Amino acid sequence: MADLQQSDKNAGTNGVLWALFRFSGRINREEYWWANAVLLGISLVTFRVVFGDSVEMTQDGQMHFPETLMPSFMLVLLASLYVTFAISVKRLHDLGWPGIVAAVFLFPAIGLFAFVVLGLLKGQNQSNKYGPAPPR
Repeated sequence: MADLQQSDKNAGTNGVLWALFRFSGRINREEYWWANAVLLGISLVTFRVVFGDSVEMTQDGQMHFPETLMPSFMLVLLASLYVTFAISVKRLHDLGWPGIVAAVFLFPAIGLFAFVVLGLLKGQNQSNKYGPAPPR
């Protein structure tokens, strides 16, 4: 199974799909930051394409969405959350921790701190129950 995960990971486009959508395996710190950068880019482009000029900023700095776009907004938000969890679970696996720890991302203040910490902690150098160590 670990060999399959490693071959999926190194297979070009399949590697990107694995990094963004699969919950199995491990990623190192560099891959974590790159995957989050890709997610941010995709999210910004999707937001612009889907919502265009229909989102307005109020004078007090809040975003205003027309009610008709709220289902689309929720769909984009849920997709982004799914990918965030997939990336984070693989990073947690690299540390030897279970993926359920990614639930901290549901709490904004803790989630932001956890996001940074996951990107800074060095993973385990040896294979663990989540797969072989990613290249460092």
